[in-house]
Amino acid sequence: MTHPARPSVSVEHLRRDDERGAIACLARAFYDDPLFGYFQPDLLRQQRRLPAFFGGTLHDALRFDATWVAMAGTTPHGVAAWLPPGAYPRSLGRELSLNARSAPALLSSRRRLGDAVRLLGAVDARHPKEPHWYLALLGVDPSVQGRGIGTLLLEPGLARCDEEGLPAYLETQKPENVSWYARVGFAVVEEVRLPGHRCPPMWTLLREPRP
Repeated sequence: MTHPARPSVSVEHLRRDDERGAIACLARAFYDDPLFGYFQPDLLRQQRRLPAFFGGTLHDALRFDATWVAMAGTTPHGVAAWLPPGAYPRSLGRELSLNARSAPALLSSRRRLGDAVRLLGAVDARHPKEPHWYLALLGVDPSVQGRGIGTLLLEPGLARCDEEGLPAYLETQKPENVSWYARVGFAVVEEVRLPGHRCPPMWTLLREPRP
């Protein structure tokens, strides 16, 4: 079986000038996400609102200069946004700013908003308390998925974790991502479900630093 060749990309720090393109890339990357599909089953409405959600998260992460983008010319093909030790939980000011930007995406699915709040609250309660790097976002444009770009995007962040001797932490709501992250050293900490609800589960994963 042959695999498509990896497009020629450079992995670099995301600049504010490329933020809009990166947001569009993330919205495309999560088009088939089970959790967003549960909150907003109408894919057209979902695609209209996902940029607001990712815009808020990405804007918050950019202040820490640990967001990487895979660029093919002037086109973002993937994004990895990290939060450094101590940056999560967010301060009240950051949380208010994030909610103001992301509210349109969340309010579009009021029927299931309660499930969203409960699930995300349960996941937040399990967030590590010890110092760590938090992978807040990782997404690759569907047109180039399966070509190694996600792994390339992870390398700078994981190298920093190893240099500083700190674990890396993330959450995912796609079961196939669990085995994908295992290839770079992440192990499942817990599967988080809402008892008695049809809301999709989430998995928390941790990677210990390597010498």
